[in-house]
Amino acid sequence: MERLIVRQFLYPSFITPPPTLSFEDQFAFRPTGSIAAALIYILHTVTQLLTTHNYVIVIALDFSKAFDTVRHATLLNKMADLNILDEVYNWLAAYFTDHLHSMYDEVMSAVREIYAGIIQGSANWTS
Repeated sequence: MERLIVRQFLYPSFITPPPTLSFEDQFAFRPTGSIAAALIYILHTVTQLLTTHNYVIVIALDFSKAFDTVRHATLLNKMADLNILDEVYNWLAAYFTDHLHSMYDEVMSAVREIYAGIIQGSANWTS
């Protein structure tokens, strides 16, 4: 279901994003994006810069766990700017709302609502 929503509704909205959102330098989570595409882009940019500069400094950051800290409210605010059907937005909002967690390191703890992170399916998640 998630794959269907992404392919049918989210990817098309990325093609012509609103002025408040820019995906020009985004390679992940796009139909034509990949690590290879990002590396080719970086190599091309560095090569072009070296034609007019003696050296180029590249600073690379690893955001592999970035979605572990994404706040649901922030993500939904960005999604509200996309050109998607209200029903799809409402489904996404429901997907990120009212998830609870009560386990930590195999020990039961007080039930707490989850406000950040991407839900990836676990026996410990309820909705």
